Amino acid sequence: MKNVRQKVSWLATVVLILVSLLSIYSSGEVGSNSWISLLLIPFTISLALSSGQSHSISLEGNVEWMEDEEDIEKKEISAGDYGYDTPIL
Repeated sequence: MKNVRQKVSWLATVVLILVSLLSIYSSGEVGSNSWISLLLIPFTISLALSSGQSHSISLEGNVEWMEDEEDIEKKEISAGDYGYDTPIL
């Protein structure tokens, strides 16, 4: 399956390049159709270069996160204390 996907991806890359060049040649300018074809090329190349194997990450044991923030126990909260924008009139 890996070889089939890579071959189809490389074929799609070459086809997109040829479609873009044909569009430029036929219209005499670099138009939107040629840009669309050129912008799709990275997707086909990424498919061709990807391995296709999924890797799972397993965590052993329980991971406890240390809380970096201190609990603030103020009764009156102003907008500037917590980084919210204050309106300027």
